[in-house]
Amino acid sequence: MAISNFLLTIVGVGAVAMLMSKDIKQSSAMLRRNMRHVRTWLEEQGAAAEQAAKQDIKQVAEHKPPPPGEGSKPDAPKQP
Repeated sequence: MAISNFLLTIVGVGAVAMLMSKDIKQSSAMLRRNMRHVRTWLEEQGAAAEQAAKQDIKQVAEHKPPPPGEGSKPDAPKQP
């Protein structure tokens, strides 16, 4: 009886270990796949942000200040 209980325990532990190793392999494969997608998304967002920043810099560089006297603020009265 003791030998059969021992053998059943060994078989049970072996089956659990085999199922867990398969589960770990599947989980790690899914994690790698998800990390690949996240990395791709981050690279796309980084490229889009870089392009937007370049456009903003170009717009700021092309902006010309208004000639004197045509600004949005009224000219200050001159002191005598």
